[in-house]
Amino acid sequence: MDDGGSRSGATDRRVLALGVSLEGRDEEGPPPLDALDPLLEAPQHAAHVTEVVRKFGYRQHSPANSEADLAEEVRKALKSPSEVLIVHLVAHGRLADTGERGLHVVGGDGSNLDDPVSSWISLIESHPDKPRPLTLFILDLCHSGVAATLPWHQEMPVGRRRAWVIAATGSQDQAFDYRLSRATRTVLRNYLDGTSTVDQSCEYIPLPTVGREIAREVASLSAQEGFEQLVDGSRVAFIERVEDLEELPFFPNPLYDSRRSRALSEVDPGIASLVDEAFDAWHFMLRGAGSEPLDRGLGQGYFHGRDKEVCVLTDWLNGEGGGFRAVTGKPGVGKSALLGVLVCAAHPQLREPARNLWFRLPVRPACNDRLAVVHARRRDLDQIADSAARQMGAKDEDRPAEGWDAEQLIQLAGPGGYTLVIDALDEAERPDDITQALLLPLARAAVAGHTGLRLLVGTRSEPPFSALLQLAQDANGLINLDHIQPADTYQAVRQYVGDLLAVDTPYAARDFVNAANALAEGIAERLTGKGDPTRSEASSDEPKPLGWGEFLVAGLYLHHVLTLPAEHDPGRARELGLQVPRDLPDLLELDLARRADQPDVRAVLAAVAHARGSGMPERIIANAAAVFTPGTDPLSSRRVQEALEQVRFYLRQDIDTDGTTLYRLFHEGLAERLQADPFGPQGQGQYT
Repeated sequence: MDDGGSRSGATDRRVLALGVSLEGRDEEGPPPLDALDPLLEAPQHAAHVTEVVRKFGYRQHSPANSEADLAEEVRKALKSPSEVLIVHLVAHGRLADTGERGLHVVGGDGSNLDDPVSSWISLIESHPDKPRPLTLFILDLCHSGVAATLPWHQEMPVGRRRAWVIAATGSQDQAFDYRLSRATRTVLRNYLDGTSTVDQSCEYIPLPTVGREIAREVASLSAQEGFEQLVDGSRVAFIERVEDLEELPFFPNPLYDSRRSRALSEVDPGIASLVDEAFDAWHFMLRGAGSEPLDRGLGQGYFHGRDKEVCVLTDWLNGEGGGFRAVTGKPGVGKSALLGVLVCAAHPQLREPARNLWFRLPVRPACNDRLAVVHARRRDLDQIADSAARQMGAKDEDRPAEGWDAEQLIQLAGPGGYTLVIDALDEAERPDDITQALLLPLARAAVAGHTGLRLLVGTRSEPPFSALLQLAQDANGLINLDHIQPADTYQAVRQYVGDLLAVDTPYAARDFVNAANALAEGIAERLTGKGDPTRSEASSDEPKPLGWGEFLVAGLYLHHVLTLPAEHDPGRARELGLQVPRDLPDLLELDLARRADQPDVRAVLAAVAHARGSGMPERIIANAAAVFTPGTDPLSSRRVQEALEQVRFYLRQDIDTDGTTLYRLFHEGLAERLQADPFGPQGQGQYT
């Protein structure tokens, strides 16, 4: 990794790290019992922290010429033009015997500096009209918890604070052996090398997460070395908005998915800077492209079928029909693909850059400059409502204290009206709250015709959304993609697979044209039951519908097929297509069978199968997967991450409150199979 600057972007980040050693003693003999430790290694530990912080894009603030200049150097740094600042001090800390009993850094001569640490925090917070950097104090000092718990500072709202503190210990306690500095260095290096991670959708590592990891590391050092030491930090009222802490930009996330921004910028530089992050242009473009199973990006559109639904929704987006529509269906049936391709055509900032994704549609919606779009996955009620309001022209200062409600959004839409599209409602945070508090009131008003705000929602058909979907049904506004005729699905799946085979695969060559057609036919026939010779001719029953989307299974199976030698003979290619499993767990077994030399993959999936709630973090996966692998030691972080990357198709991800990525299997049938048979058929992958 380079030496700073690579992650800083346009943000001016600086670090001031100072270690203070006491001046040498002239007298001979042992030091007095109450003598302070000389802290000879303090400058070295300060330098180590500077070194690792620079990897996060920080420049070093000019160092002090002498220890006597420490206070002045801190003041200069706090008045510098930098936007983000880290001040790291390694020294003795002493509480004043009289006066305010404030915390003072002990200088090289053994006496307290004139300035208490609180004065540096006040220099930032008491002058809101002056340019002061957003500052993190990392104080490896005895009694440093005093600076973390200043009463007046704790009373400040989180959103207005510009100073934050991680303290080595409590206000009445001692700090030992440079533990805070050592722990800070270890924790930050772990994030840099991937040993510790937060979700790639987080642009910054949440500061509370960093603080907790540092506290955990200090506790580990205390257990090893003796003398308990407990880290302290800035206090926050439990009613404060968590988002204000998550967005503190002290530590850019090395795993931040800048791939999205780069990919969008390659299509059109303006897309990457869309005004509202919750719009998530990447989601709508990628789903509209239909290219995700083979990781094809945004270069070409593969959307097929759903002609009737495309026509209905195109008319609706153009202003016809009732005010509320909902699109539902089983997992992988193409809800997001349908909404995505239409949003790409209708949104003014996506229409031209994404033309190749929607141009082949039988009809296309008109460009709509009064269109607000939200990808609800991992977002809560406030985030969704805030995003809708911003896209309808509201400013941050307009936000009501209690957040935007349905009636206020309707007022924002105004007489000119607005179209609001919300996708992936079932993947939102507390989707039942979002439905009851926001979407049902909006939908009822739209159905009654009392508002210019038109609403389109995409979600699975699950109990929390039954009232919303019933309202759409009663208003003749429900599109259920599970009810598409098998013949139509067959044709669409066949074309979809054929298009995927025609780009950058062996089947794109002229000599493989007939084999490619036969392979696509076989997959489509098997998944839809149309003309499938594996069904009994004596059976007159319609084939049982899949419990998940045909397009999803087709894409996953094609991903598997393309790992095999290409079939030149059309007959064998068709047979290969007809081997696509209709049972999703069987598709998983087929995929895992070719990974017999990668036991970590199945072990990690078996661990994730036991996830509850929103999912399981990597740290728990590493321990749980050890049950299914040789030995008893947890898997390394790298092994877990590599295995998760191999099977990302089968996973759903969420984000914990500390930014940690949580993993769970995307379908309960997979979890049940792996719980019942974690080692595979005939003990495949089991160690004895």
